[in-house]
Amino acid sequence: MKLHQYLSEERIRIRLESRQKEQVIAELAEPLREHPAMEDFQKFLADVLSREQESTTGIGGGVAIPHARTDSVKDFVAAVGLAPEGIDFQAVDGQPVKLIVLMGVPSHKVNGYLKLLAHLSLLFKQRDFTRNLLEAPDPAAAIETFKRYEQ
Repeated sequence: MKLHQYLSEERIRIRLESRQKEQVIAELAEPLREHPAMEDFQKFLADVLSREQESTTGIGGGVAIPHARTDSVKDFVAAVGLAPEGIDFQAVDGQPVKLIVLMGVPSHKVNGYLKLLAHLSLLFKQRDFTRNLLEAPDPAAAIETFKRYEQ
């Protein structure tokens, strides 16, 4: 399972405008509103925010993966946001987050959900990947970066 398969240029924000965690999540969620797999956008957003309240999805290394297993989506949905100046996500390492991947996963797809999280964890441990993604000049280049590292 590769993340770039779920991305489009419309779902990548090269420079996030928001600076607060909840607003960043809402900004990233907005392009998913009209996604064909979206059943209930408001519930999706509420589920992601609720999951974030349980514990931070800032996994360290400048990366956060806000996500929810939810009945509000029929299939995987994802959006990516970049914030080169960093955002306080209360990450486990205390460092600002510069790369955010927002995901929605159908409740019944537990196995695929765990595989995707494991895949992302390995991907983000590659320092070159994160650096190259943060340097992407536009959404198309960001998708190409994902494709290159997800081979």
